[in-house]
Amino acid sequence: MTQKTFVWRLFDLGERHLTLTSLFGRPAQIRPAAELAWTFYSMAPEPPYARQEGGKTRPPPGGLAQFEDVYSLDGALVAANGAVVAESLGDRAAPLPGALRRTRDGDFTVRIRPLTSIRRVAGAFIFLRQPGDREYERWLIEILPRVAVAAQFCDLSAFQFAVPRQSGEMIEVVRESLRLFGVRPERIVAIGPEPVSFMRLVFPLPVAKFSAKSPRAMGVLESLPARFGDAPEAARRIYVKAGAKSPFFDLLEPLGFVAVQPERMSFSQRAQAFSKAEYIAGAPGAGLANAAFAPRGLRLLAIGADEDSKIFYRDLAEAKQGRFMALRLQSNDAAAALKKFFD
Repeated sequence: MTQKTFVWRLFDLGERHLTLTSLFGRPAQIRPAAELAWTFYSMAPEPPYARQEGGKTRPPPGGLAQFEDVYSLDGALVAANGAVVAESLGDRAAPLPGALRRTRDGDFTVRIRPLTSIRRVAGAFIFLRQPGDREYERWLIEILPRVAVAAQFCDLSAFQFAVPRQSGEMIEVVRESLRLFGVRPERIVAIGPEPVSFMRLVFPLPVAKFSAKSPRAMGVLESLPARFGDAPEAARRIYVKAGAKSPFFDLLEPLGFVAVQPERMSFSQRAQAFSKAEYIAGAPGAGLANAAFAPRGLRLLAIGADEDSKIFYRDLAEAKQGRFMALRLQSNDAAAALKKFFD
């Protein structure tokens, strides 16, 4: 008996496609971009970087894939033959789009309702999406550096840019960050969870995983603050403040730390504020992710981090040739530990 896999038939209705699929989820064929793309370009591999606790880790290899007639499912990509592009699924920490499910044995199933109408978009696009991409830290660290990857192989002015549909301040974050690469707002197209068909799509492959980031991508982010102009008063020691004053700041302030609230800053102000920071402390979250703008060799302290946050921010510091420390919220020796770390 042959294994059933996800299949669909597409009916061309001009500006839209109509799908005829199975009513139930089917196991999905997951294939590397190199096998499904019209053209594929590899990047020179980066050397592995050292782990703080021993060993080394290798960054994602990177690359760029060009597709014709490919479909977006809230960040994931499906080729015309129904195969899912492996690199578009993100990593274990990213939530999957609604059409995809991860089974207990680690496989994936796909479910698209029969007779789903899929919007077709004309023109050439660069795809800046992945599952879970509405979070600020994922946009900053995992997606934005891919524009620099695309620029190595493409004339950016010839493309529109498919980005996640955002709300609130993230709309301006996306626009302001892409403006640094010469992308004007009218060339940015927000794509939501509904299936979308692209006639021509350029997909810069991921440059970061949850626990393996790219020093090359870190270099891209470190170069961005200078494009906003110099910030001579940027602090060397930063405490990322979130809401009410933390008792930890009482311990950090005598060490020369300055409190900042990134959520009250524009994207350019965040980049400038963190551009010279050699020491950064704060609770894990979107604010602490701005440590990506800091110079190499920073000291990064995550206060009250859970195990997943420790993995993410430790790797961020290691990719920048820095040091990381996590401190419990209830720590009797907090003052001594802080002084030892920052000394």
